[in-house]
Amino acid sequence: TAKETARAALKFINEQLGERPVVAVVYSHSHGDHFGGVRGVVDEKDVKSGKVKVIAPVGFMQHAVAENVYAGTAMARRMFYQYGVLLPASPYGHVDQAIGKSTAVGNLGLIPPNVVIKKDFETMTVDGIKMVFQNTPGTEAPAEMNTFFPDKKLFWAAENIVATVHNIYTLRGALVRDALEWSKEINAAIYKFGPDIDAMIASHSWPRWGNDRVLEVMKDQRDIYANLNNGVMHLANEGVTINQIHNVYKVPESLQNKWHVRSYHGSVSHNSRAVINRYLGYWDGNPTTLIPLSPEDSAPFYVEMMGGSKKIISKGQALYDQGKYRLATEILNKLVYAQPDNQKAKDLLADSFEQIGYQRESASVRNSFLAAAYELRHGISKGAIPHGTGPDMVRAMGTGLWLDYLAIRLDGSKVEGLAGKINLITPDNKEKYAIELSNETLNSIEGYSARDAGLTITINREDLLAIMMGLKTFDEQLKAGKAQFKGDRKIFDQIRLAMTDFNPFFELMPGTAEKKATTRKTKPLQVETGTVSPNID
Repeated sequence: TAKETARAALKFINEQLGERPVVAVVYSHSHGDHFGGVRGVVDEKDVKSGKVKVIAPVGFMQHAVAENVYAGTAMARRMFYQYGVLLPASPYGHVDQAIGKSTAVGNLGLIPPNVVIKKDFETMTVDGIKMVFQNTPGTEAPAEMNTFFPDKKLFWAAENIVATVHNIYTLRGALVRDALEWSKEINAAIYKFGPDIDAMIASHSWPRWGNDRVLEVMKDQRDIYANLNNGVMHLANEGVTINQIHNVYKVPESLQNKWHVRSYHGSVSHNSRAVINRYLGYWDGNPTTLIPLSPEDSAPFYVEMMGGSKKIISKGQALYDQGKYRLATEILNKLVYAQPDNQKAKDLLADSFEQIGYQRESASVRNSFLAAAYELRHGISKGAIPHGTGPDMVRAMGTGLWLDYLAIRLDGSKVEGLAGKINLITPDNKEKYAIELSNETLNSIEGYSARDAGLTITINREDLLAIMMGLKTFDEQLKAGKAQFKGDRKIFDQIRLAMTDFNPFFELMPGTAEKKATTRKTKPLQVETGTVSPNID
């Protein structure tokens, strides 16, 4: 996951098995905990020289960065709920993260691969070891691959097969995954490699031994994802909605009794809703829910209709005492939205959240309920700030992706009525972009220059990186002679002043933020995309 932990692991292996050179690194997929430790085991100069191979699935570099850019701050905030990283460690707080005990602390690194696996199946021999790679895009990660070692009869399932149901939708937030494609890629591995497998290893899991046992686990994992897709859509086609499916869909009993497909990480409840969301979206078909009031707007009306806060708290306590915790949260949540300073209501809602969390099999769901309960009682913890993306991740970010992120950071209200065009040229990598501000929106396109641009900026990509990392400003690079502005910079300054520094401590539950929120000050064009290293999902 990080340079320090990877280095410690390699040191331990060398102590036990004897020291030997690292001649290749395989990135199984595009989540940070599966490439972030690379600098702890190899030197980048050896990769650039070709002495060390870094092998990755097709699309790896794009997806390693892109998933964390557009919603980076929001994902990092929600990560605190899913992973429970700020909860006290105890039987009543943080226990683990299902497929990992906790996220590692250290420096995230990324060395671009010098070997990319592009075909569905590719065979390669490295240092005498024969490997057959199976690209599995669109499964647990957008770019992922399994690996079979035929001489050892060993199958490495990446993170596609673990000792639990995984996430079709990860609660930190990400694009919904394809349960059907996931099952099909496992099935392809079964038919391609199955008869020859003697052992299976996988990320976040222990080895499985013997062909019969390995195939049992592989087939059950295939079936759980296929059944999620097919069973949920069967019910959807009978009229069951996204707001009902988690209470209706049931895993086949034959799979319920298998430890390796239980809901320890992902859960059937949120995965089933994700399947409907993938095919049908968030709307359940009832116009009442198509343009709903915001909860803080509708809640006061509900509180009034239920007779006020005292009656709601009394009924909520009665429901709690009866063990009807979900019903209790229904009415207490309304009260907390209507009266976010009502600590008695928040405490009782927290009590209900805790009881639900304690009874959840999924660590992600448990952590989310317990983290919300903690914040209702104590406010948002300031114990840690989501880290900005490290230098390697920013370097891997294309200029176009950076411009897209700046467009998200733009506060449109601050550029109302303004319009203009800027050309951006980076000679060292021969790229150019046309950037256009109109209708409070920033657009960009690669490969073009606007003929009527009011300003042309010329700067080498290497010098632009320092700006993206927040190490330098454009004005500092201008003064150093590393950037040139030709034309009127007025539109540039207007855009720069309209950039927003996102507050990583925004409320998820009402009444939990400080009256004056703490906002980090970044340099206007710096990339701040949240934490990428702990995405063990």
